[in-house]
Formats: sequence, structure tokens, C-alpha cells
Amino acid sequence: MHGQVLQLEFRRGDASATQLQSVVDEVLTELSSQDSEAAQAAQAAGLDVDDLSEAQVQVREGQQGVEPIATTIVVGIAVSIGSKVAESLWKDVLWPRIRRRLGWTAVREQTSGSGGSSFGGEESGSGES
Repeated sequence: MHGQVLQLEFRRGDASATQLQSVVDEVLTELSSQDSEAAQAAQAAGLDVDDLSEAQVQVREGQQGVEPIATTIVVGIAVSIGSKVAESLWKDVLWPRIRRRLGWTAVREQTSGSGGSSFGGEESGSGES
């Protein structure tokens, strides 16, 4: 896919990269149905669901720390039409569903080395503004 890649890095919370990826995959699948909650959230955020049909999101563990809490989670979002769309996909569509399914502490705060805008989450890693 050509386009923008947004990379976000968070301190690891209570969820593993595998658990996060599972929820992300479910939400991306939901986006294919115009009537789904995910599609409605995308539309409410001003996103064109058709533009998101080719979005790719990869969640992996980043830096390994001595303590599990020092391990980072890296979220890479690739979209064809711009980093603002990738940010909104995370903030308005993916993060709220991850938070609902895995809890507020699924990931912790965004690290300073993250390649993208901070979304204002204190200890939650949230996309809340």
C-alpha cells in the first residue's frame, strides 16, 4: 500500500501485542459493514469508510525492558490518504474499542519516541482529547 504510515509507541499495559492486534483486526473487519458501530464511529469522525478499506494496522512489541512494564507496544497504521486519517482512525475508531474490550490500561501512555501526535492520554494511552 502506498501512502502514509503513522507509528505510535506506548508503554505496555495489561494487554499483549497479540491481544491488541486481535481487537484491531475485528474492528477493521467491522469497517467493511456500513451499519457497524465501527463504521458509524468513523463516519462521525469525518472519515470516509471507503478510504479505510485498505488500511493496515500492525501491533507488535517494541523495546524489551527488564520489567514487563518497560516493554513498549508499537502500533503502525498505514493508510493511503494521509497521516491525519491514520491519527483519527486510532483516536476515534480503534482506541475506544480497544479500551472497551481490553480496559483502560490495555496500553499506557504514549512514549516520546512515538512517530505521531500525542493524543492526550495520561496513564491510559487513550485517544481522548
